[in-house]
Amino acid sequence: MIEETSKENIELRIQMASEAYQFLKNTTIKERAALMNAVADRIEALGEELLTTAHIETSLPLARLTGEKARTAGQWRSYAKAVASGIYTEARIDLAQPEKQKGDLRKYSIGLGPVVVFGASNFPFAFSTAGGDTASAIGAGCPVIVKAHPAHPQTSKIMADAITNTIKEFGWPEGIFSHITGTSYETGAYLTQHQDIQAVAFTGSFTGGKALFDIANRRENPIPVFAEMGSINPVFALKNLIENKAEALAKEYVTSLTLGVGQFCTNPGVFIAVKGESLDRFISAVKNEITGIAPANMLHKGIYENFEHHKANTIAQPDIEVIATTAIEEGKGSAAVIQTNAQSFINNPVLSEEVFGPFGIIVTCENKEELIQIAKKLKGQLTITVAATSDDARENAELIHLLKDKCGRLLFNGMPTGVEVVYAMQHGGPFPSTTDSRFTSVGPDAVKRFVRPISFQNWPDEFLPEELKNENPLQINRIVDGEVHSESLKSEVL
Repeated sequence: MIEETSKENIELRIQMASEAYQFLKNTTIKERAALMNAVADRIEALGEELLTTAHIETSLPLARLTGEKARTAGQWRSYAKAVASGIYTEARIDLAQPEKQKGDLRKYSIGLGPVVVFGASNFPFAFSTAGGDTASAIGAGCPVIVKAHPAHPQTSKIMADAITNTIKEFGWPEGIFSHITGTSYETGAYLTQHQDIQAVAFTGSFTGGKALFDIANRRENPIPVFAEMGSINPVFALKNLIENKAEALAKEYVTSLTLGVGQFCTNPGVFIAVKGESLDRFISAVKNEITGIAPANMLHKGIYENFEHHKANTIAQPDIEVIATTAIEEGKGSAAVIQTNAQSFINNPVLSEEVFGPFGIIVTCENKEELIQIAKKLKGQLTITVAATSDDARENAELIHLLKDKCGRLLFNGMPTGVEVVYAMQHGGPFPSTTDSRFTSVGPDAVKRFVRPISFQNWPDEFLPEELKNENPLQINRIVDGEVHSESLKSEVL
Protein backbone atom coordinates (compact mmCIF):
# COMPACT_ATOMS: atom_id res chain seq x y z
CA MET A 1 0.00 0.00 0.00
CA ILE A 2 1.44 3.37 -1.04
CA GLU A 3 1.17 6.05 1.61
CA GLU A 4 -0.66 9.17 0.45
CA THR A 5 1.31 12.24 1.50
CA SER A 6 -1.02 14.50 3.46
CA LYS A 7 -2.02 17.92 2.19
CA GLU A 8 -0.47 19.43 5.31
CA ASN A 9 2.85 17.78 4.57
CA ILE A 10 2.69 18.87 0.92
CA GLU A 11 2.01 22.43 2.01
CA LEU A 12 4.99 22.29 4.36
CA ARG A 13 7.21 20.94 1.56
CA ILE A 14 6.16 23.72 -0.78
CA GLN A 15 6.92 26.32 1.91
CA MET A 16 10.33 24.73 2.49
CA ALA A 17 11.00 24.77 -1.27
CA SER A 18 10.12 28.47 -1.47
CA GLU A 19 12.57 29.24 1.32
CA ALA A 20 15.24 27.03 -0.25
CA TYR A 21 14.84 28.92 -3.52
CA GLN A 22 16.06 32.08 -1.80
CA PHE A 23 19.14 30.14 -0.72
CA LEU A 24 19.76 28.68 -4.19
CA LYS A 25 19.54 32.13 -5.79
CA ASN A 26 22.66 33.03 -3.85
CA THR A 27 24.65 29.94 -4.80
CA THR A 28 26.99 30.05 -7.76
CA ILE A 29 26.94 27.72 -10.72
CA LYS A 30 30.16 26.15 -9.41
CA GLU A 31 28.58 25.42 -6.03
CA ARG A 32 25.51 23.82 -7.57
CA ALA A 33 27.70 21.76 -9.88
CA ALA A 34 29.61 20.47 -6.87
CA LEU A 35 26.35 19.33 -5.28
CA MET A 36 25.29 17.62 -8.50
CA ASN A 37 28.59 15.74 -8.78
CA ALA A 38 28.20 14.61 -5.18
CA VAL A 39 24.71 13.26 -5.98
CA ALA A 40 26.24 11.36 -8.90
CA ASP A 41 28.85 9.88 -6.56
CA ARG A 42 26.15 8.72 -4.15
CA ILE A 43 24.04 7.17 -6.93
CA GLU A 44 27.08 5.28 -8.20
CA ALA A 45 27.72 4.00 -4.66
CA LEU A 46 24.22 2.53 -4.31
CA GLY A 47 24.61 -1.22 -4.20
CA GLU A 48 22.62 -4.29 -5.12
CA GLU A 49 19.62 -3.15 -3.09
CA LEU A 50 18.76 -0.50 -5.68
CA LEU A 51 19.06 -2.82 -8.67
CA THR A 52 17.24 -5.71 -7.00
CA THR A 53 14.42 -3.47 -5.77
CA ALA A 54 13.95 -1.90 -9.20
CA HIS A 55 14.01 -5.31 -10.87
CA ILE A 56 11.26 -6.60 -8.56
CA GLU A 57 9.11 -3.50 -8.99
CA THR A 58 9.47 -3.05 -12.78
CA SER A 59 10.40 -6.47 -14.24
CA LEU A 60 13.23 -4.73 -16.09
CA PRO A 61 16.31 -6.98 -16.44
CA LEU A 62 19.29 -6.32 -14.18
CA ALA A 63 21.57 -5.63 -17.14
CA ARG A 64 19.23 -2.88 -18.38
CA LEU A 65 18.96 -1.40 -14.89
CA THR A 66 22.73 -1.46 -14.41
CA GLY A 67 23.15 0.54 -17.61
CA GLU A 68 20.39 2.95 -16.65
CA LYS A 69 21.95 3.53 -13.24
CA ALA A 70 25.23 4.48 -14.94
CA ARG A 71 23.35 6.73 -17.34
CA THR A 72 21.60 8.46 -14.44
CA ALA A 73 24.84 9.25 -12.64
CA GLY A 74 26.28 10.36 -15.98
CA GLN A 75 23.36 12.76 -16.47
CA TRP A 76 24.07 14.45 -13.14
CA ARG A 77 27.75 14.77 -14.07
CA SER A 78 27.24 16.05 -17.60
CA TYR A 79 24.60 18.54 -16.50
CA ALA A 80 26.88 19.67 -13.65
CA LYS A 81 29.72 20.28 -16.11
CA ALA A 82 27.42 22.28 -18.36
CA VAL A 83 26.05 24.33 -15.45
CA ALA A 84 29.55 25.06 -14.15
CA SER A 85 30.64 26.27 -17.60
CA GLY A 86 28.13 29.10 -17.35
CA ILE A 87 26.48 28.29 -20.66
CA TYR A 88 22.96 28.57 -19.20
CA THR A 89 23.57 31.82 -17.37
CA GLU A 90 23.77 33.43 -20.84
CA ALA A 91 25.66 36.34 -19.28
CA ARG A 92 25.54 39.52 -21.40
CA ILE A 93 27.16 42.84 -20.57
CA ASP A 94 26.72 46.10 -22.43
CA LEU A 95 28.97 48.69 -20.84
CA ALA A 96 27.97 52.30 -20.40
CA GLN A 97 28.93 54.55 -23.32
CA PRO A 98 28.28 58.30 -23.81
CA GLU A 99 25.79 57.59 -26.60
CA LYS A 100 23.81 55.04 -24.58
CA GLN A 101 20.77 56.38 -22.77
CA LYS A 102 20.43 53.44 -20.40
CA GLY A 103 24.01 53.29 -19.21
CA ASP A 104 25.41 49.95 -17.99
CA LEU A 105 23.21 46.89 -18.69
CA ARG A 106 23.95 43.34 -17.59
CA LYS A 107 21.76 40.27 -18.00
CA TYR A 108 21.87 36.64 -16.95
CA SER A 109 19.48 33.76 -16.30
CA ILE A 110 18.30 32.56 -12.90
CA GLY A 111 16.13 29.66 -11.77
CA LEU A 112 12.37 30.03 -12.08
CA GLY A 113 11.59 28.85 -8.56
CA PRO A 114 10.20 25.61 -7.07
CA VAL A 115 9.62 22.89 -9.68
CA VAL A 116 7.35 19.84 -9.46
CA VAL A 117 8.74 16.74 -11.20
CA PHE A 118 6.46 13.78 -11.95
CA GLY A 119 8.40 10.52 -12.06
CA ALA A 120 8.03 8.28 -15.12
CA SER A 121 7.34 4.55 -14.99
CA ASN A 122 9.45 3.27 -17.90
CA PHE A 123 12.81 4.65 -16.69
CA PRO A 124 12.83 4.20 -12.88
CA PHE A 125 16.24 5.86 -12.58
CA ALA A 126 16.88 8.15 -15.56
CA PHE A 127 13.40 9.71 -15.89
CA SER A 128 12.10 9.32 -12.39
CA THR A 129 12.99 10.59 -8.91
CA ALA A 130 16.69 11.21 -9.57
CA GLY A 131 16.29 11.61 -13.32
CA GLY A 132 17.20 14.32 -15.74
CA ASP A 133 14.32 16.61 -14.80
CA THR A 134 15.44 16.72 -11.17
CA ALA A 135 19.10 17.17 -12.09
CA SER A 136 18.48 19.94 -14.61
CA ALA A 137 16.11 21.84 -12.31
CA ILE A 138 18.55 21.81 -9.40
CA GLY A 139 21.34 22.80 -11.78
CA ALA A 140 19.24 25.78 -12.86
CA GLY A 141 18.87 26.83 -9.22
CA CYS A 142 15.36 25.50 -8.60
CA PRO A 143 14.22 23.43 -5.60
CA VAL A 144 12.45 20.22 -6.68
CA ILE A 145 9.39 18.46 -5.32
CA VAL A 146 9.15 14.99 -6.84
CA LYS A 147 5.80 13.26 -7.15
CA ALA A 148 7.02 9.65 -7.11
CA HIS A 149 5.59 7.21 -9.63
CA PRO A 150 3.49 4.63 -7.76
CA ALA A 151 4.79 1.77 -9.93
CA HIS A 152 8.18 1.71 -8.18
CA PRO A 153 7.80 3.31 -4.72
CA GLN A 154 10.75 1.62 -3.00
CA THR A 155 13.09 2.37 -5.89
CA SER A 156 11.97 5.97 -5.76
CA LYS A 157 12.63 6.18 -2.02
CA ILE A 158 16.16 4.82 -2.36
CA MET A 159 16.95 7.45 -4.98
CA ALA A 160 15.25 10.19 -2.96
CA ASP A 161 17.32 9.29 0.09
CA ALA A 162 20.49 9.56 -1.99
CA ILE A 163 19.65 13.14 -2.96
CA THR A 164 18.40 14.11 0.49
CA ASN A 165 21.50 12.76 2.23
CA THR A 166 23.80 14.59 -0.17
CA ILE A 167 22.02 17.89 0.47
CA LYS A 168 22.27 17.27 4.23
CA GLU A 169 25.98 16.50 3.87
CA PHE A 170 26.45 19.88 2.17
CA GLY A 171 24.56 21.63 4.96
CA TRP A 172 22.12 23.11 2.46
CA PRO A 173 18.39 23.60 3.19
CA GLU A 174 16.28 20.44 3.25
CA GLY A 175 13.68 22.13 1.05
CA ILE A 176 15.95 21.90 -2.01
CA PHE A 177 14.51 18.43 -2.59
CA SER A 178 11.27 16.80 -1.40
CA HIS A 179 9.71 13.41 -2.14
CA ILE A 180 5.91 13.14 -2.32
CA THR A 181 4.08 9.82 -2.60
CA GLY A 182 0.53 8.80 -3.44
CA THR A 183 -1.75 7.62 -6.21
CA SER A 184 -4.49 10.23 -6.26
CA TYR A 185 -5.01 12.62 -9.15
CA GLU A 186 -5.76 15.33 -6.60
CA THR A 187 -2.17 15.36 -5.31
CA GLY A 188 -0.75 16.17 -8.73
CA ALA A 189 -3.43 18.76 -9.39
CA TYR A 190 -2.85 20.43 -6.02
CA LEU A 191 0.89 20.68 -6.63
CA THR A 192 0.44 22.08 -10.12
CA GLN A 193 -2.04 24.75 -9.15
CA HIS A 194 -0.23 25.91 -6.01
CA GLN A 195 0.78 29.59 -6.34
CA ASP A 196 4.35 28.96 -5.13
CA ILE A 197 5.13 26.31 -7.78
CA GLN A 198 6.78 27.89 -10.82
CA ALA A 199 7.16 25.00 -13.30
CA VAL A 200 6.23 21.36 -13.86
CA ALA A 201 8.11 18.54 -15.60
CA PHE A 202 6.22 15.42 -16.67
CA THR A 203 6.90 12.28 -18.71
CA GLY A 204 3.97 9.99 -19.41
CA SER A 205 0.65 9.77 -21.20
CA PHE A 206 -1.04 12.46 -23.28
CA THR A 207 -4.03 12.41 -20.95
CA GLY A 208 -1.92 13.04 -17.85
CA GLY A 209 0.36 15.65 -19.41
CA LYS A 210 -2.45 17.60 -21.05
CA ALA A 211 -4.43 17.63 -17.79
CA LEU A 212 -1.49 19.18 -15.94
CA PHE A 213 -0.93 21.65 -18.78
CA ASP A 214 -4.57 22.77 -18.61
CA ILE A 215 -4.45 23.16 -14.82
CA ALA A 216 -1.30 25.26 -15.06
CA ASN A 217 -2.84 27.54 -17.67
CA ARG A 218 -6.00 28.10 -15.63
CA ARG A 219 -3.97 29.50 -12.74
CA GLU A 220 -4.07 33.18 -11.89
CA ASN A 221 -0.36 33.15 -12.69
CA PRO A 222 0.09 30.52 -15.45
CA ILE A 223 3.30 28.50 -15.34
CA PRO A 224 5.14 26.35 -17.91
CA VAL A 225 4.48 22.61 -17.98
CA PHE A 226 7.20 20.72 -19.79
CA ALA A 227 5.33 17.52 -20.60
CA GLU A 228 6.62 14.73 -22.82
CA MET A 229 3.47 12.85 -23.75
CA GLY A 230 4.37 10.14 -26.24
CA SER A 231 4.78 9.65 -29.96
CA ILE A 232 4.26 7.05 -32.70
CA ASN A 233 7.72 7.84 -34.17
CA PRO A 234 6.97 6.93 -37.80
CA VAL A 235 9.52 5.39 -40.15
CA PHE A 236 9.26 6.45 -43.82
CA ALA A 237 11.00 3.79 -45.92
CA LEU A 238 11.85 5.05 -49.41
CA LYS A 239 12.17 3.13 -52.68
CA ASN A 240 15.87 2.45 -53.19
CA LEU A 241 16.64 1.69 -49.56
CA ILE A 242 13.84 -0.83 -49.11
CA GLU A 243 14.69 -2.48 -52.44
CA ASN A 244 18.32 -2.89 -51.36
CA LYS A 245 17.77 -4.11 -47.79
CA ALA A 246 14.15 -5.19 -47.17
CA GLU A 247 15.10 -8.17 -45.01
CA ALA A 248 17.79 -6.35 -43.01
CA LEU A 249 15.44 -3.40 -42.47
CA ALA A 250 12.71 -5.75 -41.20
CA LYS A 251 15.09 -7.22 -38.61
CA GLU A 252 16.20 -3.75 -37.56
CA TYR A 253 12.60 -2.55 -37.29
CA VAL A 254 11.28 -5.49 -35.26
CA THR A 255 14.28 -5.34 -32.91
CA SER A 256 13.58 -1.67 -32.23
CA LEU A 257 9.80 -2.16 -32.01
CA THR A 258 10.05 -4.88 -29.37
CA LEU A 259 13.07 -3.59 -27.43
CA GLY A 260 12.22 -3.45 -23.73
CA VAL A 261 8.79 -4.93 -24.54
CA GLY A 262 8.14 -1.83 -26.63
CA GLN A 263 8.14 0.43 -23.56
CA PHE A 264 10.18 3.30 -24.97
CA CYS A 265 8.76 6.71 -25.83
CA THR A 266 10.77 6.50 -29.07
CA ASN A 267 9.30 3.14 -30.09
CA PRO A 268 8.81 3.17 -33.92
CA GLY A 269 5.10 2.40 -33.92
CA VAL A 270 4.38 3.10 -37.61
CA PHE A 271 6.22 1.98 -40.76
CA ILE A 272 5.22 3.72 -44.03
CA ALA A 273 6.23 2.74 -47.56
CA VAL A 274 4.96 2.54 -51.16
CA LYS A 275 3.52 -0.77 -52.35
CA GLY A 276 5.67 -3.11 -54.35
CA GLU A 277 7.69 -6.30 -54.38
CA SER A 278 10.28 -4.88 -51.97
CA LEU A 279 7.61 -3.96 -49.40
CA ASP A 280 6.15 -7.48 -49.74
CA ARG A 281 9.62 -8.84 -48.93
CA PHE A 282 9.82 -6.54 -45.94
CA ILE A 283 6.42 -7.70 -44.62
CA SER A 284 7.34 -11.35 -45.08
CA ALA A 285 10.56 -10.80 -43.16
CA VAL A 286 8.67 -8.99 -40.36
CA LYS A 287 6.43 -12.04 -39.97
CA ASN A 288 9.47 -14.27 -39.58
CA GLU A 289 11.13 -11.93 -37.09
CA ILE A 290 8.04 -11.49 -34.90
CA THR A 291 7.55 -15.22 -34.43
CA GLY A 292 10.87 -15.35 -32.59
CA ILE A 293 9.89 -12.74 -30.02
CA ALA A 294 8.77 -14.20 -26.69
CA PRO A 295 6.06 -12.49 -24.61
CA ALA A 296 7.51 -10.70 -21.58
CA ASN A 297 6.44 -8.97 -18.39
CA MET A 298 5.67 -5.29 -18.80
CA LEU A 299 6.51 -2.59 -16.26
CA HIS A 300 3.38 -3.06 -14.22
CA LYS A 301 -0.16 -4.39 -14.43
CA GLY A 302 -1.65 -1.02 -15.44
CA ILE A 303 0.65 -0.67 -18.46
CA TYR A 304 -0.06 -4.27 -19.51
CA GLU A 305 -3.83 -3.74 -19.30
CA ASN A 306 -3.65 -0.44 -21.22
CA PHE A 307 -1.49 -2.08 -23.88
CA GLU A 308 -3.89 -4.96 -24.38
CA HIS A 309 -6.88 -2.57 -24.49
CA HIS A 310 -5.36 -0.20 -27.05
CA LYS A 311 -3.95 -3.05 -29.13
CA ALA A 312 -7.35 -4.75 -29.32
CA ASN A 313 -9.09 -1.46 -30.13
CA THR A 314 -6.68 -0.68 -32.96
CA ILE A 315 -6.91 -4.17 -34.45
CA ALA A 316 -10.73 -3.86 -34.40
CA GLN A 317 -10.66 -0.80 -36.69
CA PRO A 318 -11.83 -1.09 -40.35
CA ASP A 319 -9.30 -1.98 -43.09
CA ILE A 320 -6.89 -3.70 -40.71
CA GLU A 321 -5.01 -6.91 -41.46
CA VAL A 322 -3.01 -8.64 -38.74
CA ILE A 323 0.42 -9.42 -40.19
CA ALA A 324 1.99 -11.27 -37.29
CA THR A 325 1.71 -11.84 -33.55
CA THR A 326 3.82 -13.58 -30.96
CA ALA A 327 2.53 -16.32 -28.72
CA ILE A 328 -0.09 -15.22 -26.19
CA GLU A 329 0.77 -15.64 -22.52
CA GLU A 330 -1.56 -14.26 -19.86
CA GLY A 331 -0.19 -11.20 -18.10
CA LYS A 332 2.70 -10.71 -20.54
CA GLY A 333 3.06 -8.28 -23.42
CA SER A 334 2.72 -10.04 -26.78
CA ALA A 335 4.04 -8.27 -29.88
CA ALA A 336 1.83 -7.66 -32.89
CA VAL A 337 2.17 -5.97 -36.29
CA ILE A 338 -0.83 -4.97 -38.41
CA GLN A 339 -1.27 -3.50 -41.88
CA THR A 340 -3.53 -0.81 -43.31
CA ASN A 341 -3.68 1.44 -46.35
CA ALA A 342 -2.72 5.10 -46.50
CA GLN A 343 -6.22 6.54 -46.78
CA SER A 344 -7.47 4.57 -43.78
CA PHE A 345 -4.48 5.74 -41.79
CA ILE A 346 -5.06 9.35 -42.80
CA ASN A 347 -8.79 9.32 -42.09
CA ASN A 348 -8.92 7.24 -38.89
CA PRO A 349 -7.37 9.13 -35.93
CA VAL A 350 -7.31 5.94 -33.82
CA LEU A 351 -4.49 4.62 -36.01
CA SER A 352 -2.33 7.64 -35.17
CA GLU A 353 -2.60 7.13 -31.41
CA GLU A 354 0.32 5.67 -29.49
CA VAL A 355 -0.03 2.07 -28.37
CA PHE A 356 2.57 1.87 -25.60
CA GLY A 357 4.12 -1.54 -26.06
CA PRO A 358 5.43 -3.88 -28.80
CA PHE A 359 2.88 -2.98 -31.47
CA GLY A 360 3.44 -1.71 -35.00
CA ILE A 361 1.38 -0.60 -37.99
CA ILE A 362 2.62 -0.98 -41.55
CA VAL A 363 0.98 1.63 -43.80
CA THR A 364 1.02 0.82 -47.52
CA CYS A 365 0.88 3.74 -49.96
CA GLU A 366 -0.10 3.68 -53.61
CA ASN A 367 2.51 6.27 -54.58
CA LYS A 368 4.79 9.07 -53.36
CA GLU A 369 1.85 11.46 -53.24
CA GLU A 370 0.30 9.41 -50.44
CA LEU A 371 3.57 9.59 -48.50
CA ILE A 372 3.27 13.38 -48.70
CA GLN A 373 -0.40 13.27 -47.69
CA ILE A 374 0.53 11.30 -44.57
CA ALA A 375 3.38 13.71 -43.76
CA LYS A 376 0.99 16.67 -43.97
CA LYS A 377 -1.56 14.92 -41.72
CA LEU A 378 0.89 13.79 -39.07
CA LYS A 379 0.73 15.31 -35.60
CA GLY A 380 3.90 16.36 -33.80
CA GLN A 381 6.36 13.57 -33.02
CA LEU A 382 9.43 13.08 -30.86
CA THR A 383 11.19 11.38 -33.79
CA ILE A 384 10.70 10.60 -37.46
CA THR A 385 13.00 8.25 -39.33
CA VAL A 386 13.73 8.43 -43.06
CA ALA A 387 15.03 5.06 -44.23
CA ALA A 388 16.69 6.13 -47.47
CA THR A 389 19.69 6.21 -49.74
CA SER A 390 21.18 9.52 -50.82
CA ASP A 391 19.33 9.17 -54.12
CA ASP A 392 16.09 8.64 -52.21
CA ALA A 393 16.71 11.82 -50.23
CA ARG A 394 17.30 13.84 -53.39
CA GLU A 395 14.18 12.42 -55.04
CA ASN A 396 11.97 13.07 -52.00
CA ALA A 397 13.05 16.57 -50.98
CA GLU A 398 9.46 17.80 -50.56
CA LEU A 399 8.63 14.95 -48.18
CA ILE A 400 11.73 15.51 -46.07
CA HIS A 401 11.09 19.25 -45.80
CA LEU A 402 7.56 18.51 -44.56
CA LEU A 403 8.85 16.05 -41.99
CA LYS A 404 11.16 18.68 -40.48
CA ASP A 405 8.03 20.51 -39.30
CA LYS A 406 6.67 17.46 -37.52
CA CYS A 407 9.39 16.23 -35.17
CA GLY A 408 12.16 17.09 -32.75
CA ARG A 409 14.68 14.52 -34.03
CA LEU A 410 14.86 13.53 -37.72
CA LEU A 411 16.86 10.38 -38.41
CA PHE A 412 18.54 9.36 -41.65
CA ASN A 413 18.42 5.54 -41.33
CA GLY A 414 18.82 3.65 -38.08
CA MET A 415 16.01 3.35 -35.55
CA PRO A 416 14.92 5.93 -32.97
CA THR A 417 14.91 3.87 -29.77
CA GLY A 418 17.47 5.13 -27.29
CA VAL A 419 18.74 8.65 -26.73
CA GLU A 420 22.24 10.02 -26.18
CA VAL A 421 22.70 12.35 -23.21
CA VAL A 422 24.59 15.00 -25.18
CA TYR A 423 24.21 18.67 -26.09
CA ALA A 424 22.94 18.01 -29.63
CA MET A 425 20.16 15.63 -28.54
CA GLN A 426 16.61 16.95 -28.96
CA HIS A 427 14.10 14.92 -26.98
CA GLY A 428 10.99 16.98 -27.48
CA GLY A 429 8.85 17.78 -30.48
CA PRO A 430 5.79 19.65 -31.70
CA PHE A 431 2.48 19.16 -29.87
CA PRO A 432 1.14 16.65 -28.92
CA SER A 433 4.46 14.86 -28.42
CA THR A 434 5.39 17.62 -25.96
CA THR A 435 3.82 20.82 -24.69
CA ASP A 436 6.73 23.01 -25.79
CA SER A 437 8.84 22.04 -28.79
CA ARG A 438 11.52 24.62 -27.99
CA PHE A 439 12.99 22.47 -25.23
CA THR A 440 14.51 19.04 -24.63
CA SER A 441 14.24 16.76 -21.61
CA VAL A 442 17.46 14.90 -22.48
CA GLY A 443 20.95 16.36 -22.63
CA PRO A 444 22.43 19.34 -20.78
CA ASP A 445 20.14 21.74 -22.65
CA ALA A 446 17.33 20.38 -20.45
CA VAL A 447 18.49 23.01 -17.93
CA LYS A 448 17.12 25.76 -20.24
CA ARG A 449 13.57 24.85 -19.26
CA PHE A 450 13.97 26.12 -15.73
CA VAL A 451 15.67 29.51 -16.08
CA ARG A 452 14.53 33.02 -16.93
CA PRO A 453 16.49 36.19 -17.77
CA ILE A 454 16.87 39.18 -15.47
CA SER A 455 18.64 42.41 -16.44
CA PHE A 456 20.52 44.77 -14.08
CA GLN A 457 20.83 48.44 -15.02
CA ASN A 458 23.58 50.64 -13.56
CA TRP A 459 24.20 48.48 -10.47
CA PRO A 460 27.43 48.87 -8.51
CA ASP A 461 29.76 45.92 -9.03
CA GLU A 462 29.64 44.72 -5.41
CA PHE A 463 25.89 44.08 -5.62
CA LEU A 464 25.95 42.15 -8.91
CA PRO A 465 25.80 38.35 -9.05
CA GLU A 466 29.14 36.59 -9.50
CA GLU A 467 28.31 35.82 -13.13
CA LEU A 468 28.17 39.55 -13.98
CA LYS A 469 30.90 41.06 -11.83
CA ASN A 470 33.72 42.99 -13.52
CA GLU A 471 36.41 40.53 -12.46
CA ASN A 472 34.43 37.54 -13.77
CA PRO A 473 35.42 35.42 -10.75
CA LEU A 474 33.77 32.30 -12.21
CA GLN A 475 35.81 32.64 -15.44
CA ILE A 476 32.83 31.94 -17.68
CA ASN A 477 32.34 33.09 -21.25
CA ARG A 478 30.24 36.26 -21.48
CA ILE A 479 29.09 38.46 -24.34
CA VAL A 480 30.56 41.88 -23.61
CA ASP A 481 29.61 44.63 -26.05
CA GLY A 482 28.86 41.95 -28.64
CA GLU A 483 32.12 40.00 -28.22
CA VAL A 484 32.44 36.60 -26.53
CA HIS A 485 35.26 36.26 -24.01
CA SER A 486 36.02 35.29 -20.42
CA GLU A 487 38.35 38.15 -19.54
CA SER A 488 37.79 40.40 -16.56
CA LEU A 489 36.70 43.99 -17.22
CA LYS A 490 39.50 46.40 -16.41
CA SER A 491 38.59 49.48 -14.45
CA GLU A 492 39.96 51.82 -17.09
CA VAL A 493 37.35 50.69 -19.64
CA LEU A 494 34.44 51.12 -17.24
